[in-house]
Amino acid sequence: MRAAATARLVVAALAALCVADPAAAQTQVFGLDVEGDVEAGFRGFADQPSSQRRAKFEEYRDFPAERPFLYQLNLRFFKPDESYSTEFGGSKWGQQDQEFSLRTGRLGLWEFGFDWDQIPHTFSTNARMLATETRRGVFTLPAGLAGRAANAGLPADGPSYNAAPRLDEISVRWDTARILFKLTPTPDLELKAEYTRINKDGDRPMGVPFGFNFIEVLEPIEQTVHDFRLQGTIARERWQLQFGYTLSIFQNSLSALTTDNPVRATDTAAASASGTMSLPPDNTAHTFSLAGGVNLPWWRTRVTSNFSYSLRLQNDDFLPHTRNPLIMAAGGSDLVLPQKSLNGNVQVFLFNLNATSRPLPPLTLSLKYRLYDYMDVSDVMQFGATVDADTTLHAEDRRPGRWSFRKQNTDLDGRWQIIRPVAFTLGVGWERWDRNEHREVPESDEFFGKAALDVTPSDWLLVKAKYTPSFRRINLYNPKAHPSHTVVEDVGPSTAAQQSFLLRKFDEGERDRQRVDLLVQLTPTDTFTVTPTVGYRWDDYIRSVLGLQQETSWSAGMDVNWSPVERVSFSAGYVHESIFQKMRSRSRPSIGGVAVDFADFDWISDNTDTIETVHAGMKATLIPRVLDWTFGANYSYALGRIETWNPVAPASSTAANNLTATARPMPAFTDSLLRLETALKYYFWKNWTANLGYALEEFNKHDWRTDTLNPVNTGVNGVYLGNDLKNYTAHIVALKLAYRFK
Repeated sequence: MRAAATARLVVAALAALCVADPAAAQTQVFGLDVEGDVEAGFRGFADQPSSQRRAKFEEYRDFPAERPFLYQLNLRFFKPDESYSTEFGGSKWGQQDQEFSLRTGRLGLWEFGFDWDQIPHTFSTNARMLATETRRGVFTLPAGLAGRAANAGLPADGPSYNAAPRLDEISVRWDTARILFKLTPTPDLELKAEYTRINKDGDRPMGVPFGFNFIEVLEPIEQTVHDFRLQGTIARERWQLQFGYTLSIFQNSLSALTTDNPVRATDTAAASASGTMSLPPDNTAHTFSLAGGVNLPWWRTRVTSNFSYSLRLQNDDFLPHTRNPLIMAAGGSDLVLPQKSLNGNVQVFLFNLNATSRPLPPLTLSLKYRLYDYMDVSDVMQFGATVDADTTLHAEDRRPGRWSFRKQNTDLDGRWQIIRPVAFTLGVGWERWDRNEHREVPESDEFFGKAALDVTPSDWLLVKAKYTPSFRRINLYNPKAHPSHTVVEDVGPSTAAQQSFLLRKFDEGERDRQRVDLLVQLTPTDTFTVTPTVGYRWDDYIRSVLGLQQETSWSAGMDVNWSPVERVSFSAGYVHESIFQKMRSRSRPSIGGVAVDFADFDWISDNTDTIETVHAGMKATLIPRVLDWTFGANYSYALGRIETWNPVAPASSTAANNLTATARPMPAFTDSLLRLETALKYYFWKNWTANLGYALEEFNKHDWRTDTLNPVNTGVNGVYLGNDLKNYTAHIVALKLAYRFK
């Protein structure tokens, strides 16, 4: 059906355009001038990935083959004086990633537009699942499984899960429609209205925990986003003003996902036979904004500013603590919800101020200030008890956390043009975080310096170098901050031990940073350009006994463009990126219900990620106005390594605890993607071209964590879908015909 529909689209598009007379000076329809182009053809695989290896190949695209396809179509109707015009176009019609657009309007007065596009996201084509979706969002396991019947460990059920039927493609598709109308009643006034609707439909993998066990099933995606925007702009010679309002509505047709417990078939007071996970709730956001700019008469000064206020609301009904009536009975009145819903209320205030001035011809001063205030004023209620993962009853009073914070940034720069080809910039900056009582660090300040040099001694040389040091300091670090404001009663030692007093989170810890950036552009001739770039960053997390210790990242690359003759051009580039992170962790065994710290239970992880990217291309005119040839190559390779080691051999506890604290080697993991493509374009008749192309795509991955992943793995108390992105090789051949007319 889809193939026939696509074929009809191709034939109809070609027929509609071919009625135009190529010899005419200007094609006309109903008194309107017409111009446009259409490109359609046929493509197929000389060697294609199997259905179980297409997940990566079609991750964000649809690639139907062995049938006609309409690559693109563009039409423009307009009056000879261009006062009125209408444009219609699109690409990849009939595919899952198709797009359309329509524009019509009167020049300088009004414009109407409509856009439609689809974006697929494929997660897996090789997953296996034993559970059955009896109704949308409800998953049931077969009766009589050994693990569920006998409360055995999951490996006993391994053969059943590992022999489960394969699922169809697991994917989500976004369908986005946008309508806009723009009115310009006067040259200095513009009014704009825009409505966007995004429909998300499909499934994606989701894990549901049951204590130390879990099962991976499919989260149903049936979501709709409505976004309505109003905007007005007044632009005068000396000043400009813009106001706006945005209404965003998120709707989810399902509020929860339910699945059977893989290790228990009946409810007990200690565990449930099935569990429920909440899905993203319906919510609404209102955003008001005002922005403007003004040119001041002093020192050639310009000031721009904008502020916005957002009100985000969410009031979906709470789900019960658990589906298990035995746990509900054990909790009694403590598990009665304190209120029906959250009454969620988050307010966001954003303010920006930028000022630029030139008090002296060679001196330019710039000032920037930004304030971001996130205020969570949702109801803070008290729960008499809670249930963790439909399994564990916690009989203690708890309050939900609220995560308000305020962030401020200030930058001041001075740029002095020493001589015409040389400019030097000095600057300072400050970043301040104020967090509420649930974060470990209430206040932190980071101070920046900046020195930049721009050199342009001639048209063929450009050099930009920048050095940015900074240091972040905090007032205190309280690892008990969150539990002390969540648990109503005094926090005991076992609760406090959930987070080590020595741990420092990387976004809150004290840090010294050095950063250098260099860009050079060489154009010795009009036909040859070389652009080398270098970037370096070093972070030192001082006073971080446990957690991220150091991070070093750097990149170096070069782009080259060369046109030795008018009919031939080359381009090539290479980038090397490296990210190194040193982390220090500690094994903290529980002895007598309390986590115990042993200094020799530390281990260090050296994490290194290296990415190599190469590209090259060539365009050549083999026969002028008759035959062109293009060639392109892209290759990327990523290598990840985690090297763990103990500074001191663990020996302070039992043999089992010492073994747990002993670091173990981990194999490296790699992935690479290669794409080669070449095409010949042949110009025949006056407005026709034929394109014959070939492409090779090859993806290779070696990851010990997922290469042999099954739904059930020995020693792991969990049931996966067993999906994994597989290696693939694809040889693609395409033949396209294009017609262009005016």
